[in-house]
Amino acid sequence: SGGNNQEGIEGIAWTPDGRVVYDSLASGADDIWIMNADGTGQKQLTVDAGANFRAKVTPDGRYIVFTSFRNEQSNIWRMDLDGSNVKQLTSGNMDWGGDISPDSRWVIYTSQRSGKFYLWKVSIDGGNAVQLMNNYTNSPEISPDGKWIVCSYRKDDNSTWRYAIIPYEGGEPIKVFDLLGKKGNFRWSHDGRSLNYLRDTSGGITNIWSLPLDDKPPKQLTDFKTEQIYNFAWSPDGKRFVLARGTTTSDVVLISNFK
Repeated sequence: SGGNNQEGIEGIAWTPDGRVVYDSLASGADDIWIMNADGTGQKQLTVDAGANFRAKVTPDGRYIVFTSFRNEQSNIWRMDLDGSNVKQLTSGNMDWGGDISPDSRWVIYTSQRSGKFYLWKVSIDGGNAVQLMNNYTNSPEISPDGKWIVCSYRKDDNSTWRYAIIPYEGGEPIKVFDLLGKKGNFRWSHDGRSLNYLRDTSGGITNIWSLPLDDKPPKQLTDFKTEQIYNFAWSPDGKRFVLARGTTTSDVVLISNFK
């Protein structure tokens, strides 16, 4: 897809059958859409339901899990792949983002329900949520084998944001690190041996890089010469990326005699 609708910037994901779920402003609001991998068959899934973004698809292909801002608060919701059977999964005052366990039974997400940004876990059917961390954490991504979570991490109020790998059940990080030049989202590689992330190179051009978890140097995976990448996702077979790419323009405006 294309145009000025900002497709996929706040969420892009594959379905197991090779379609792409993404957010778009094509309707005039932030909604979840689905299309074929070649860009055909675009269909709007959320309609007149606030702002909807950060969609993920359960590995079993049954549901789309997404963040929805409705009634002045954001929560985690789910729906069928055709947009039907919408169900609210969380009820905190600020829940968003998240990833789905490989068995499709759990959603790991960020919540401010306890006053700070922590990771929580809730069933794919909703119910009582469980807090996983007592440190600032955000943007969880579950490893392909379901054993680990990589996330943004901040030890305390005086620490800077870094990245951490923690056990799936929660607890202290086994590894804390930085991603040089990282911007935007990050993902596990298909084999779970490295992390893929976005990195700006000269001139503001973005490419995808890989950081091996065995402490080897980062490696560049794509070689784009123009534009920025805002978001990306691996295909289910690990052979293709889907990307949200484009340019950002801005202007400096001088306002005189402002009163």
